[in-house]
Amino acid sequence: MAQGEALELLGRIPQLLTPAVVERLPSYFHGIESQGDARLWLERMVSESRLFAVTLHSTNLIIGFIFAYVESESDTEAHIGYLLGKSYWGQGLAYELLQAFIKQANQTQGWTKLIAGVEANNLASSRLLLKLGFAQRNAEGSVIFYEYPPFQSLS
Repeated sequence: MAQGEALELLGRIPQLLTPAVVERLPSYFHGIESQGDARLWLERMVSESRLFAVTLHSTNLIIGFIFAYVESESDTEAHIGYLLGKSYWGQGLAYELLQAFIKQANQTQGWTKLIAGVEANNLASSRLLLKLGFAQRNAEGSVIFYEYPPFQSLS
């Protein structure tokens, strides 16, 4: 990544990780208010998962992120998470980005399942995952887990 792109990313992270966006996310997503905070958050995310920046096609502006975590390179289950900046909610963009992510993962990864955890009171994300073909798997505390069926069912 070029230095200019890195600075743009570090500047964009605090703009996206606002209190409304991170309300239902783990504590390490909260309080990202400076480029220094953003750098620490980014380093953590990259060390723990595969991080994908989501950009608007028309402007190349980063509007969110997708995270994919696998225990080991041989693991066939990926735990995923996603977020969009608040100003991009309600436009169908989350559906588009996850649909594209699933298609790309099917073509390039050896994963057979995607697992997403959603706070039980996050009805919009639950509906989105069900619309994309995820099935409810189980619940642990206040988190409901959804599983994407085997990729062989995609066409």
